[in-house]
Amino acid sequence: MNNFHRFFIITITLLLIKATAMGQDGIDSALFKKFGVKKMWVYVKIPILPNKTMNDSCMCETYEFDTLNRMIYENNNLKCYGWGGSYENFNTFNNKNQVTRTKQNSYNRTIFMDFVYNTNGDIERILHTNSDNADTVFTINQYSYNSKNKIKTIKNTNISGIDTSIFFMKYNYDSFDNVSQIFTYTKEMTLIKKETFETTPISKKLLEFTVEKKIPSESYSKGWNYYNTEAQLIKTQYNNNTWTEYVYDNNGFLSKALSYNINGKLNTIKLYFYELY
Repeated sequence: MNNFHRFFIITITLLLIKATAMGQDGIDSALFKKFGVKKMWVYVKIPILPNKTMNDSCMCETYEFDTLNRMIYENNNLKCYGWGGSYENFNTFNNKNQVTRTKQNSYNRTIFMDFVYNTNGDIERILHTNSDNADTVFTINQYSYNSKNKIKTIKNTNISGIDTSIFFMKYNYDSFDNVSQIFTYTKEMTLIKKETFETTPISKKLLEFTVEKKIPSESYSKGWNYYNTEAQLIKTQYNNNTWTEYVYDNNGFLSKALSYNINGKLNTIKLYFYELY
């Protein structure tokens, strides 16, 4: 794994706390807490694939929660999509409900990620170790904050043996303190990625988002979210003319996510099922 790819794996972990969600994964923390959700399963149907019908489906995701509404287990079965590999995460929490350790089984390897937080509750250090004691990575995050104690910049240092890589992230906010831009740079301050967000002032609903990647290759994507009168996300439209529609049950739980390709044909269907305490 090279430094660039390792950085993005670590960045994904880093942003678990601070990220603005750009899509709908079916997990609604407030709703899950209200009803006491113990488990959620996601089945996928891919009618666009050859020799597949609407009757063909497989379980692609599993999530388990404890009585405090903390995600203690996650399983992503990528083989279900026709891709190689899968992974499962086991999370351990402290008394502040912060993840202190994640055990990940992936590609016949076990990886442990141990987290240390600063006084603001942001991830300060991550230690990645493997069961075979190879490719250990140590991550240090140094933060600066604005006058409202929101993250202004992050210096992300990744150390693996004698190999060290450094990246920088810069955050901008709108007048309502919602994240409006995130810039990611290399050590030499070459722009890697620019993300922009438009969010509603009070309800904090994400309306529009863009991602401009510069490294390792240039790309651009843009999306728009649409909501119903109950403030539920009902559609995400992308600039490449693909979109996903969301359907809810009477209790407000996501029951279906239907994704369409650029030709307007139904590409995949996700079906969501729940078990309550």
